[in-house]
Amino acid sequence: MSFSADLKAELFAIRPERDCCRLTELSALYMTMGSLNFLGKGKLNVQFTNESLTVIRRTVVLLQETLSITPQIHYVDTAHFGGTRKCVLTLGPIQSPVFLEKMQMISLDDDGQPIFRSATPRISLSRGCCNRAFLRGAFLGGGYITNPEQNYHLELGYRDENVRDYLARALQRCDLPIRQSSRKNQDFLYIKQSEQIIAFLTLVGAHQSVMHMENLRIQRDIYSTVTRAINCDAANMKKQLHAAEEQTQAIMRLARKDGLKGLPPSLQQIAVARLNAPDLNLAQLGQTMDPPLSKSAVNHRMRRLMELAGDEPSEQSDPASPGDENEV
Repeated sequence: MSFSADLKAELFAIRPERDCCRLTELSALYMTMGSLNFLGKGKLNVQFTNESLTVIRRTVVLLQETLSITPQIHYVDTAHFGGTRKCVLTLGPIQSPVFLEKMQMISLDDDGQPIFRSATPRISLSRGCCNRAFLRGAFLGGGYITNPEQNYHLELGYRDENVRDYLARALQRCDLPIRQSSRKNQDFLYIKQSEQIIAFLTLVGAHQSVMHMENLRIQRDIYSTVTRAINCDAANMKKQLHAAEEQTQAIMRLARKDGLKGLPPSLQQIAVARLNAPDLNLAQLGQTMDPPLSKSAVNHRMRRLMELAGDEPSEQSDPASPGDENEV
């Protein structure tokens, strides 16, 4: 299963505590995957369509618990896109008015005939619990999230401006950003930042998915830290070898020109040590001396050798530590 499917399976297991939350989640499911059909002679038909059986089962549970309605379910197979199978949940002419009246989409006249009021359920998002339930239903019905091992992207699809406004208000109440885009004639609001996606998942109650994302983020941070350290070590090693090569060449020029015997004993000693150990850094080179020298003292002597050879000390050489007692 994909991460998105696993997340929806986790949300399916959440049971809203209040009737208002169940009704609000049910309204979000209708807004994202429901449709209203006029059959003629005042009869109405409501359908919910989704490729996920988990989402359809969630809708059935909410209808039974909230309105005591048991809908019919059938499947529709399409030849497009590799033979997609969709689940269709249908409320008949007797059940549909009960649902629509509860959603405040219709009212009934004195003869029991429906009077159409709105194409979108009229709900209140003033309560925090209902706001969270609405976002949970919106994601179940029309949401998608990418695998966080690849990148971070969560989107909530919508069909019209009324649904978009409901989604925008729900996200805004939770201090989440409102970004809009479209793809293949499908409009959606989306979230890209990992912290914001984790905040959304926490709101809708997907705590296992949050832990999974947090673990991945920790692993990614550790990997990035290790990679930076390795790259830094490699860069430092390259600088060290370049500086050691410059020092070795300068000492060899001095040896060819006047020999090393004319140098002060301290410089002769460090020059011979560098020729014998061209790969050591300054601190390691100092430990080969008798008595051992500090990195600062070795750097000072190397600078004097480079000046005598007619070279400026390399900017890539090991930096000296000030105030070393062993400087000569």
